[in-house]
Parts: sequence; C-alpha cells; structure tokens
Amino acid sequence: MKRRNTQLGALDPSDAELLAQAYRQVIPIKGHARVTHENAPEMVRPSAQAQRRRANALAQPHEPARLSDADPVSFEDVTELYQSNGTSSQALRRLRREGASVRECLDLHGLTRDQARVVLKQFIERAASQGVRCVRVIHGQGYGSSGGASVLRYLTRHWLTQLPQVNGFVTPNAAQGGKGAVLVLLRLTQSSNERAR
Repeated sequence: MKRRNTQLGALDPSDAELLAQAYRQVIPIKGHARVTHENAPEMVRPSAQAQRRRANALAQPHEPARLSDADPVSFEDVTELYQSNGTSSQALRRLRREGASVRECLDLHGLTRDQARVVLKQFIERAASQGVRCVRVIHGQGYGSSGGASVLRYLTRHWLTQLPQVNGFVTPNAAQGGKGAVLVLLRLTQSSNERAR
C-alpha cells in the first residue's frame, strides 16, 4: 500500500483514496507469460553489384513528371490569375500593364490537347532557359470547340500552374488578346542567370 501512495502523490487526497479503493478490487492475472523481444538483426550490407545497380539507377536522368489534366466540373471555371510563392502582386500588375512589350509568343490554335501540352511545356522550358522573363500564350476562346467550351483555355492555365519555371500569369487586356490569351511571368533558371553575367 505504501508503494501505491507514493505513485498517487500528485493527486489530491480524496481522488487518491478513490483510486486506491478501485485498485483494491483488482486481481492480478496469474501465470501471465511476458513476451521478450529479440534484438533487431544487424543490417546486411548490400553486395557490390547491388550498390552499382543502385548508383546507376540514381545517375540516369528521369523523365520529368507529365503535366496532369484537371478533371473540371466546368470549363467555365478558369483561373484568371496565378501567383506562385514569392511572386509579388506588383510584378503581375506590371506584367499586365506592359503586356504589349512581350516578344515571345506561342499560338496553340488548332492543336489537340496532347499536342498543346507538349508544345507548351517545351516553349516555357526553352524561354526560361534563354532568360526570357515574359511570354504570351494564345489558346483561343473556344469558339471552334464542340459545345463552345474553351478546353485549351482551361487546360493551358492548369498546366502553367504545374511548371516550376512559371512565377505567375494574368489575363491580358483586350488589346493584347483578352480571354483568348495569357501573359506568363517566368522564373529565371540557373543557366539563364549564368548567361546574363
């Protein structure tokens, strides 16, 4: 009983007494065998051949992840503005204001979904590696699509949010393409930074 009282010292005396009464009714299980665990086996060092295979697998360049297509509820729910972490709102406002000065342009009219995905990715990667800061992508408004839904408008903007080279994008004013285009602000890559020096 003395041992229990030392363990129950943190409780106030009335709670300790109630708990001690409850313990008096407990009957220990007899013959209960305890389980003893063996020490974990030492890690086996992989063979030299396994180490070479692993090194070769890590050294081979992997195909970058494909751009996923969203599963939209409606193609009308289009992202008009995107801003990645670290991109200021001021930079996007400047991009929209100076949209006429954008020199690099990609037109996706007439391309299928799969063709547009590949061409857009290559265009953005090439432009970013060459140090281009702003590009215009023309995707159209969907007047030629079945049902009038602008599939490429929706998908283009969805794909742009997945590319690491993209800092943000905005819908330009009507004179620079309006809802049929998007102005993209690119992140400078290491190779383009080195070229600029």
